[in-house]
Amino acid sequence: MKIGQGCRIRVVIFPIALLVLLACNLQRTAASPSAEFTATRTVFPPSESGEAPATPSGTVPAENPTLTQAFTPTSTIIHLTTPPGTTGTTRYITDPETRDYAPQKKSPSGSDAHQNNRWERPYTAGTMDYLADVDLTRVELRIAAPWVYILFFIAGPRAEGIGETMYGAEFDVNRDGRGDYLIWGASPAGADWTVDGVEVWTDSNADVGGPNGQLTDAPWTGGDGYDQKLFSGGQGADPDLAWIRQMEGGLKIQLAFKASAIGNAPAFLWNGLADNGIRRPDWFDYNDHFTQDEAGSPLTAQADYYPLKALSGIDNTCRDAYGFAPAGSEPGLCLYEGSIRGQVAWDIDHSGSLDSTELSVAMIAGDTVTLGQGLCPAAGYRTAVTDAEGRYSFAALSPGAYCVGLIHTVPNPISIAPVPVNLSPGENGVVNMPVPW
Repeated sequence: MKIGQGCRIRVVIFPIALLVLLACNLQRTAASPSAEFTATRTVFPPSESGEAPATPSGTVPAENPTLTQAFTPTSTIIHLTTPPGTTGTTRYITDPETRDYAPQKKSPSGSDAHQNNRWERPYTAGTMDYLADVDLTRVELRIAAPWVYILFFIAGPRAEGIGETMYGAEFDVNRDGRGDYLIWGASPAGADWTVDGVEVWTDSNADVGGPNGQLTDAPWTGGDGYDQKLFSGGQGADPDLAWIRQMEGGLKIQLAFKASAIGNAPAFLWNGLADNGIRRPDWFDYNDHFTQDEAGSPLTAQADYYPLKALSGIDNTCRDAYGFAPAGSEPGLCLYEGSIRGQVAWDIDHSGSLDSTELSVAMIAGDTVTLGQGLCPAAGYRTAVTDAEGRYSFAALSPGAYCVGLIHTVPNPISIAPVPVNLSPGENGVVNMPVPW
């Protein structure tokens, strides 16, 4: 799938003076990490009926510590379009839910790993108070060109998190373990799309993640993480670049952005995150900025580091592959186990494939199906014997390349060409094996 296909383009012509004025207002200046976030008034052109659409709602904190580089605020931002919204899911990532462990003030065993940049820390520092709106349970990605949607499922909304908790996604377009883009937004107060508190960042010098992507290099102070801000609250080259809204009474948060925000990348690694603690793009990855001792731990088994200290109020997911088949060695990759299954049957019509009739009446029992790791020809990893309906299966397979072969000996040996399979994370592949009749 190529992001950007099938989009409709609406051309709107403005007076040249207005365009010049807007261009001048988008000048950027440097700011300290604690620079004030100045809200802007959002204005939509009148609709075809002559009525102006309602202004999207949203709450923006008086200070936003994520802004290490700020745009000169404008008094008016004119929006031409909002995301149309969409249903369905292209990819998804599940994440441990910590709610059940909150009474014990800890996170599930194995869910948090400072060494590998994995955080399951929906708690405050020291007192370990549970933050339900930081506890991600699932993150979905939906491609509906020219828009990309990220939907965050959280354990529960929290009034204190409105305008404070940042929900976002990182995109690693060259798949080296270092994020290239960060798109996130402050928890909105309502269900209408808003650009308030939404930011798009990129890393101009490839130092997110430090010398070893995903792995800790702390204490490391040699980089500046996401250092270039492309969009902030409607300010940027495209005022409609990225949006946020809440859904289902705040149980879900949705980001929407144009594919151009990530360079129209056709393939990438991506992950979701919720951050109510540090909120500093210039400190990514956090496990390079804080040592384990400084960060603390939400795992009671790590008695030397428990409880949380400097790094709290954050939850992120593993990384999913979109647009390509991962090799399995990509840093931070979600290792969802998949499977390969199928049937062996006689190819009665000599078509080279099996139709529904052949799969129901011409099944072959007792044949041995082989599975090899890597490119064909390969064997020796596992074997399975077909049952009475000619079925076989291989479960709990990591992503990667496999080779499915068949040993058919009854009544006479027949040579069957092996079938290559490249499993994506969590994929359930089907390989039916036709035997010449």
